[in-house]
Amino acid sequence: MDADDNFFFAIGKIVKTHGIRGEVQAYSYSDIRYFFDYKDIFVQDKYGDKMPHRLVTARVKKGRSVILALEGVVDLTQAGSLVNTEIFLDRSKLSLLAEGEYYWHEIEGLSVVSAKGEKLGILSDVLSTGAHDVYVVKGERGEILVPAVEQIVKTIDPEKGLMVVDLPLGLIEANAL
Repeated sequence: MDADDNFFFAIGKIVKTHGIRGEVQAYSYSDIRYFFDYKDIFVQDKYGDKMPHRLVTARVKKGRSVILALEGVVDLTQAGSLVNTEIFLDRSKLSLLAEGEYYWHEIEGLSVVSAKGEKLGILSDVLSTGAHDVYVVKGERGEILVPAVEQIVKTIDPEKGLMVVDLPLGLIEANAL
């Protein structure tokens, strides 16, 4: 773990330029809302240093792709120098959440086990569906989509790296279809 990991976490990667006015297209690693809720970001340069930038605008392109305008980046050449760089947020700037609520980056990578102790896999992604989030768990049985509701998700413990779920009968088999 890099020392910076205690202070920063990656939210996405700039994948290409967009237009001629300095905008860039980024791929969001997790919750796309980070690009709308936080204006002060850091972009890692080719030397590994995290350089501060200010988001002027962000708009969804499609799925997890967002178009970003950064303060001071006004042309294609400047935007091009940012391609293939990662975007970070400062952990200390995140809003505090209520007890039992977590940012996506805090739970992605957790080991997921059933209430009976059966290892189901690793929480690899979170899908925002509108009604409730859905956790994507990848394991030996393939991909399992777990509704993020308290009737199913019994325990989330990021410090232990563990999530315990009580899956309804047939949910694993339904995901295999």
